[in-house]
Amino acid sequence: MENRPDNDKRKNSFRLSDEARAEIDREYMDAPADYSNYIRPRTVVPENIFAHYGEHEESFDNYDDFSDESEDFQEEYDYPEEEYDYSTDEYEEIQDGYEEIQEGYEEISDEYEEDFDDFDDIPDEYGEFPEGEVAEGEDEVPKKKKKKHWLRRLIVGVIILCFIVLAVDIGLLFFTGHLWFNEPRKRDYPIRGPVITEKAGEVQWKRFAQQNIQICYIRATKGVSYEDKLFEQNKEGSGQTGLPTGMLHVFDPMLDGKEQAEHFIDICGGMGGRLRPAVDCDLSLFYSILPSDDKKIAERLRAFADRIEEEYGCTPIIKCDSSFYEDIASAELFNDCPIWYVSEYKKIPEDVRADLWGYSSRVKFSFYENHNFLEMVLLNGKEDDYYKLTIEDESEDEE
Repeated sequence: MENRPDNDKRKNSFRLSDEARAEIDREYMDAPADYSNYIRPRTVVPENIFAHYGEHEESFDNYDDFSDESEDFQEEYDYPEEEYDYSTDEYEEIQDGYEEIQEGYEEISDEYEEDFDDFDDIPDEYGEFPEGEVAEGEDEVPKKKKKKHWLRRLIVGVIILCFIVLAVDIGLLFFTGHLWFNEPRKRDYPIRGPVITEKAGEVQWKRFAQQNIQICYIRATKGVSYEDKLFEQNKEGSGQTGLPTGMLHVFDPMLDGKEQAEHFIDICGGMGGRLRPAVDCDLSLFYSILPSDDKKIAERLRAFADRIEEEYGCTPIIKCDSSFYEDIASAELFNDCPIWYVSEYKKIPEDVRADLWGYSSRVKFSFYENHNFLEMVLLNGKEDDYYKLTIEDESEDEE
């Protein structure tokens, strides 16, 4: 501020010097119009003193012209000197205050940085904050995903655990034989029973026959030389019970059928009062993979059946799965032989001629040594069909 004399009378002039105006321009020329956008959220921002700087910028440029008008105005109105005696020190104090405020804005930062890692915590009163522009060549910082609620994660975990427990329970039920794909009702198929081999170990036949079984087959031979280790013991024990039993031979499609029948007859002996002999044609995986001559297999099986019929007066029961039935057993050549159809995963098709049905291989009973799973078979028919599967006892006919 300058005191400019006019004649003998001292006057007050409200005018900034050129040096003061230049200092103000240097300090605040680069300040943005809306400085509040550069302030961190959740900080107390004083009223922006630079908001209207742009509006008065032109007035500052023309301030020299205004100073002359103020001199004329002061000549017309003479104000007391002591009331309007402003010094440059006061303006310097104001300028220092502006600098302190600006430095304070720059220092507000680190203590609030961790509070805004998750923008979900920002109160609604702050509204939406403008997104900063990403400069060219810089990677945009990915937004953090919202954390899932702990209750939702708990519910999903419980559901997954329930499915796992259910799957394990079902697997155990299948493994123990309590649940199977086929479970024919007892009232529809009342006559059923297991197949006993040496794998079952020693059988307590008197107690074993008192269980809920009506028939039983005992494996006797395989091929032209193999004999089940416990066959003699099982034959003698089953003969002391009233349980109808039959003998089973495992057929080898690579060997002569008549020789296999002779081996079976030598081991089994008489069959009076028992079930018809059965021949198991469930070929091994080795024979299933290799190409085979169905015609030769059929001829060997027919030779086995003819020799059994010659010895016991009846043809054997052919035990087979779906593939062997379609390729060989369903032919007209074996119309006189009953069929033991093995189907563990579905019911017998309507077009299949089946007298017996092997519906499961995972059934357990009591009173045998090893307590392993036994193969099950049932009569696919009525009581009259059962008598067709038995051999007459010659000793009873003689009496």
